[in-house]
Amino acid sequence: MSPTAVASPARTECAAVVVHYRDAEATLDCIDSLAAQEPPPAIVVVDNGSPDGSGAQLERHLADRRGVHLLHAGVNGGFGAGCNRGIEFALQRWPELAHVLLLNPDAELARGSLAELLATSRRHPDAGIVGCHIEDHAGRTWFANGQLPRWTLSGFHCPAPPAPEFPTTFVTGACMLLRADLLRDGLRFDESYFLYCEDADLCCEVRARGHGLWITQRARVRHVGGGSQPGPRVLGELTAERLFWLTRAKVLFARRRLGAAHRLGFLAIACLLKPLAGLVGSGSVRFLGPYLRGLLSGLRGDPGPAPHRAAGLNPSGLNPSGLNPSGPSRS
Repeated sequence: MSPTAVASPARTECAAVVVHYRDAEATLDCIDSLAAQEPPPAIVVVDNGSPDGSGAQLERHLADRRGVHLLHAGVNGGFGAGCNRGIEFALQRWPELAHVLLLNPDAELARGSLAELLATSRRHPDAGIVGCHIEDHAGRTWFANGQLPRWTLSGFHCPAPPAPEFPTTFVTGACMLLRADLLRDGLRFDESYFLYCEDADLCCEVRARGHGLWITQRARVRHVGGGSQPGPRVLGELTAERLFWLTRAKVLFARRRLGAAHRLGFLAIACLLKPLAGLVGSGSVRFLGPYLRGLLSGLRGDPGPAPHRAAGLNPSGLNPSGLNPSGPSRS
């Protein structure tokens, strides 16, 4: 891999933050895709407490890579916490930064796509977040547009209109370009979600601050991962642990971001209809335990089991909309 060019702090328009957890090879491919952009962004990689030694592997591979900064979080605080750490570093390192790009470590940005994201942001001064078209490993559309389904919080991905760029209400955290002035003004991920829904929450916060969300189809990302989960599945592609975090996150999101009518409607569906649908669809009761625990944890607003900080979850490299098409990115 060739070294990346280094932009001086005064000339750095964009820094890319990649939150790593396991699988150093995928993260290195992601870094290469960023380094191939013209001009390349500064790159900040946050090792989110990887237990497999891949953080040390990255350190060896990146030792001579100019323009790449590796941070070790030491503990897995979740995707939002990893992003926040990288954002803080970027803002301090490059005070005149205009944008921060968040990119999943199992995703690769197509050549020229960063320039398209930046151009879309410049064309729409109201844009707080810009997203793009994302394909899976087989070239199928994985994300093209987003919506906020307030009654169910299921189905955040939706078809794109016939336009090269357009406003939206949700941008997946797998790839989002953020305005740095909003970050300097305190915009951050809510770390209490840990896994799922933190990107939907961030989109709501950006809109609450009077800024829009845009998507450009001219920028492309190949999402290589999006589905690997260790452990037996209990509902669709979800393991018990992930079902707990997904359910908990949706309840937290409903409590914090939905109006009274939508919140009550969501809770009624979540408490009554979804368990019945799960029983009919799966023909098993295995999912009920983690699902109900997630509901209660979200309703109480508690932080969830402490062991998740060192568990085998991968909140940095897996995007929930790839795991569960009825749910949002990390939601």
